Amino acid sequence: MISDENYRKLEEKAKELGAKSLRLFDAADIVVEDRTVLKCIFGCNGYGSRVCPPFIPTVEEFKKMLADYELALLVEWKSENVFSREVSENFLKYSVEPPKDEAVKQHFLNNLKTIIKDRKETIQPGVLELEKLAWTLGYNTALATFPGMCTWCATSDYSGVNCAGDRGPCHHPTLRRPCLMGLGVRMDKTLDKLGTPLQKFPMDDAAPSPYTLILLD
Repeated sequence: MISDENYRKLEEKAKELGAKSLRLFDAADIVVEDRTVLKCIFGCNGYGSRVCPPFIPTVEEFKKMLADYELALLVEWKSENVFSREVSENFLKYSVEPPKDEAVKQHFLNNLKTIIKDRKETIQPGVLELEKLAWTLGYNTALATFPGMCTWCATSDYSGVNCAGDRGPCHHPTLRRPCLMGLGVRMDKTLDKLGTPLQKFPMDDAAPSPYTLILLD
C-alpha cells in the first residue's frame, strides 16, 4: 500500500502540475482488452507514433507486466478545450480532410492545437514529474503513460507533430511513455469500475477530461 503522507505528496504535486484530481486504486481494476488496439490501427492518425503500436509492448505482453503492479494512480488533467458537436463528431475526418466551412475549420484547428499544446506543455511533462516523484518515494518501477500520441516533436505553432515514426530513432527516447489505448487499456470500462463514467461522445460545447495512469509497485 501507500502511506497517507506519500499520497499527499503525490496529490499536491499533481495539482501543482495542472491536474484536476488524483486517485489511487488497485492496478487489477485496469481493464485491458486485445481488441482495443484495433482502434489504434484503424481510425487513429497517431498510429506509428513512437509511443504507440508497433513501438510499444503488445497487449499480451502488457497484461503480464501489469500483473506485477499492485497500485495505479488515475490522473485527470484540467482542460478548457471546448469542442462543438460538429468538430467532435468529425475530428478524425477533419484531420485528413479539413472542413470547407471556415468557421468550423478554425474551430477544429484551434482544438487540435490546444490538444497538442496541452500534451506537450502540461500532461506529458506532468506525468513524468509524478513518475519521478513516485520513484523518489520508493516506487522504483513506477511507470507513467500518455493519453495518446506523443507530442514532444510538435511544430512550433502546434499545428502538427514531426514524430520520427519508422523513419529513424526517437528524438526523445528517455521522455517517451506508452499510450494507454496502444497498450490495450479500456479507459471507459476502467472508469466505470471506479464509479467515474467516461464522458459521452460526441461532445457538445464541452471540454473532454484527459486521463493518464501511473503504475506503482
